[in-house]
Amino acid sequence: MAATKRAGSSSGAQTKMRIVDATLETLQEEGIVGTSARAIARRGNFNQALIFYHFGSVDEAIVAAIGELSARRIARYREPLMSVDSLTDLIEVARELYENDRASGEVTVLTQAFAGASRNPDMGPAMYDHIQTWNTLVAEVVERSIAASPMGGTPIAAMVPIQQVATAISALFLGIELFGQLDPERSDTDAMFTSIAAMAQLAESMLASAFPQDLGT
Repeated sequence: MAATKRAGSSSGAQTKMRIVDATLETLQEEGIVGTSARAIARRGNFNQALIFYHFGSVDEAIVAAIGELSARRIARYREPLMSVDSLTDLIEVARELYENDRASGEVTVLTQAFAGASRNPDMGPAMYDHIQTWNTLVAEVVERSIAASPMGGTPIAAMVPIQQVATAISALFLGIELFGQLDPERSDTDAMFTSIAAMAQLAESMLASAFPQDLGT
C-alpha cells in the first residue's frame, strides 16, 4: 500500500512537471494569448483535463511555471552572484544573465506571463512572490557590496535601505528585459548596460573619495 502511494505521488509530481514544462514552452512559442489548456496539452501530449486536476486553472499553471522558471534561474545564477562584491561586478553579471535569458527565450516567457498577470488580479501577487526570491538574492549581493566598499562599517552604511535598493535593482533589470523585447537590434539595451556600468564605476569612485581607506598609518 505504502509503495503504491509513493509511486502514485511520484507519478503525480512527474505529470505536474510535464504540465509546467509544456506551459513554459507554450508561453514562449504561442504567447499569453495562445496559452490555452488545449495548446498546453497539445504541446505536452497529455489530456488537458490534467491541467485542471493538478492546478485548477490555466492561470495557476502559468504561476507555477513561472515559479519553476524562477527557481531554475536562481539555481543557475546563485554561484556567480555569490562571487559579486561590487556594483560594477553586479552589472556585469546582470548583463550576462540578460544575454543568456534572451538566447534561451526566458525573457519572452517572463514578459508574456507578466502580460497575463496584468489582466488577472489574482495572478499579480503570486507572480510578485516569485520575483521576491530574486529580490532576496540581490539584497545579499547589495549588503555584501556595501560591506566591501569604502563606507562598509560606517554609520552611513547601516542606514542604507538594502531591501529597497535590491527591489529597485530587480525592477530596473526587469524593465531592461521588457524593453529589450522592443529592441530587436539590441543597440539600446547594450547601451543601457554600458551606461549603468559607467554610473556604477562613478558611484564607487565617489565612495572611495568620500571614505578613504585606512592605509595602515
